[in-house]
Amino acid sequence: MYLSGLAFALGAALLWGTAGPILRIIGTYGVDILTVNLIRYGASSIVLWIVTFTAARRREKPSWSWKNALFILGSAGMLTSSLGLNVAFLRISVGLAMVLYYTAPCWVMLGTWFFSRRIATLYQIVAFLLAIAGVWKAVGGARLSGSFDLIGVAAALTGAVGYAFYVLNGHFGPGRGDSFGLFRRTFFAAAIMMLLLNIVTGNLGALFSIPARAWLLLLYLAIFNSLVPYGFFLMALSRVSGNAASIATMSEVPFSMAAAFLMLGERPELGAV
Repeated sequence: MYLSGLAFALGAALLWGTAGPILRIIGTYGVDILTVNLIRYGASSIVLWIVTFTAARRREKPSWSWKNALFILGSAGMLTSSLGLNVAFLRISVGLAMVLYYTAPCWVMLGTWFFSRRIATLYQIVAFLLAIAGVWKAVGGARLSGSFDLIGVAAALTGAVGYAFYVLNGHFGPGRGDSFGLFRRTFFAAAIMMLLLNIVTGNLGALFSIPARAWLLLLYLAIFNSLVPYGFFLMALSRVSGNAASIATMSEVPFSMAAAFLMLGERPELGAV
């Protein structure tokens, strides 16, 4: 059970690791971040709608309850995680963005202490401080190499906090006993939020100017960089703790560096390594 949970977390990390290079390539077609995430969550939600109502014909009616503060934060966190990391990918190196993004286990640790009402152990406190020190060093290395960008750094950290809320919702939220139900509702809520954001910003018209090649990459992001890995991660959360799952997905950092090198020829900063 525990090993399968770690395997799901590692599988999610491997797929997530390809996001940065793919997003950079999509950007060359002139597709902006709001449009990317509208398609990403919209397409994923359509797939989940089909699966949900096909299953509902065979079994009992699915639950659509989502009146829970942590669930709302988790759904918004999923969206914030994507938007923040997407902005970071466009302003700083993929490697540095992932190092900053994976301060998420630190925020998960803080949230776990809060929700479980447990006192932090000395080892946890030391691990937390070492992680923060590592991030400080990585940012310092970026400054020395001239690749530092404050907006990119802030976006990556914002994405990390959003991801932490998603993790905490998966472990402490209303759907812990129903992984697929939670998965479905979270994606639907995120898609609705993204649709409203695109309507408010007047960005829906951009959908009609996307070239065919970019659509293929966008569908890859929706299925293999969103739907599948988030599903893997929720499966992991049903088998291991939020802390363990978050730490396992930190393997996304070397995966993303390798993907950036292979697909973009980008070498990470020494501090990030």
